[in-house]
Amino acid sequence: MQSGVVRVVARNCPHCGSGAHAVMEQYSRLGWTTVQCNGCQFIFLNSAPVYEALSEDLAWSQQFQKEKKRRQKQQPLVHWLDTKTRWRLHIARGNEWDYISDKLSGGRVLDIGCGPKNGVPERFTPYGIEIEKAAAETAAGLMRARGGDVIHAPALEDLARFEGGFFDGIIMRSYLEHEVSPREVLAAAFVKLRPGGVIYAKVPNFATVNRMARGADWCGFRFPDHVNYFTIRSLRAMAEDLGYRFELRNTLTRYTNDNLHAFLMKPSVT
Repeated sequence: MQSGVVRVVARNCPHCGSGAHAVMEQYSRLGWTTVQCNGCQFIFLNSAPVYEALSEDLAWSQQFQKEKKRRQKQQPLVHWLDTKTRWRLHIARGNEWDYISDKLSGGRVLDIGCGPKNGVPERFTPYGIEIEKAAAETAAGLMRARGGDVIHAPALEDLARFEGGFFDGIIMRSYLEHEVSPREVLAAAFVKLRPGGVIYAKVPNFATVNRMARGADWCGFRFPDHVNYFTIRSLRAMAEDLGYRFELRNTLTRYTNDNLHAFLMKPSVT
């Protein structure tokens, strides 16, 4: 349970700011409550761990392994089938790290939530932001060797360190679902992108048929570090409200893929 284990912050809707929402009991677990905004229909946790907890005690690598073990124990047959058929995830799928190359030929790229590995394609100068302390320390050496850097800090705090228009591209791969203030981060990123710059974003797809079929056992749920649940509609709305041009990359699998892959592009003239 969350009470007594970790400090939390209460949340209004991270898209429209409304405090009015409906509880989604079927998608709540372990003391964490999933809600849907009464106004814009955005789906999110109405409380989230403080930054310090996500940095170490609730680090992504630890939470991932805990959830994996929980599902293996609760649904051993489903877990076995998933393990034996992982090849299905690679059908008609390219290298996610190269997706940003669809829109950019080079330049400075910021990987928010970069993790411990340097996955940014070689044609780019890589920068990173990582909330998990150990992962940030590992990634820093790799990116500095290529002329970039990694900062261990919340995204909003780190973005403020860069001048406007500094980045050609930004990677938000499996990041926005963890971010307590996704709208504010996207707004700050808009300023830090050069005109014509682009964000590649990957988030769990709440509107997938797999979530509808699996319900609370859907693979996209992970408590408490997934605090936002996007659909194409909600991700597009948030991006376009901030001035981005939205382009869905996986249009053919938009209902069957457990993830959304999208480009958020800053107009060349703003």
